[in-house]
Amino acid sequence: MSTAFDPRAEWLEADGLGGFASGRADGIRTRRYHALLLAAQSPPTGRVVLVNGLEAWVETAEGRIALSSQRYAPDIVHPDGAERLVAFTREPWPTWTYRLPSGAEVVQEFVALHDSPVVALTWRIRGAEAADLIVRPLLSGRDAHSTHHENGGFDFGARIKGERVAWQAYDGVPGVVALASGQYRHDPSWYRNFQYDDERARGLDFLEDLASPGEFRLPLEGGAALVLAA
Repeated sequence: MSTAFDPRAEWLEADGLGGFASGRADGIRTRRYHALLLAAQSPPTGRVVLVNGLEAWVETAEGRIALSSQRYAPDIVHPDGAERLVAFTREPWPTWTYRLPSGAEVVQEFVALHDSPVVALTWRIRGAEAADLIVRPLLSGRDAHSTHHENGGFDFGARIKGERVAWQAYDGVPGVVALASGQYRHDPSWYRNFQYDDERARGLDFLEDLASPGEFRLPLEGGAALVLAA
């Protein structure tokens, strides 16, 4: 990993309504507040975490190559996507550059829209032929100050209309709408025992389970995009 940036550096993008997105440069969540879509139900209060993070990888002639990393209990980092991170900047918005074994690079950018609970992620590949990006959203639908755990009440159902996919995790919680430059495959799964080290240091509940309703396959040729809205 490049020494030009601190992988523990944190970023935050506010939507102007009380919601925000935040995380670390290396993509490993260490706080319960690290999320990609955290919205205010009654602006600027009533904050709920809707999309906590993503699993992402590319499929090329080299095989499957991770672009994300998660920390699981007990102190296990998987997969190894953070090891491919060679550059990160917070200006003008969070941007990551990952280098693949072939030398090709995947650039990921994140933008939070102002005055709207909407975020957009884009990816583009440099120095390689066509490749597919697979993105699996990790959802909760919880209060911003709590943690989420596997339960039978989570609704994995997906309402699909054209390129629009919508999920409603729980009654009374804002739904999530996703628009992607690719195809959605419904494949419900629980991801268990995420470990948040900053919460553990504070003596708080530091383990969380997240739900993933399915995955998007996004062709990287010409660039790929995923928009998430509350």
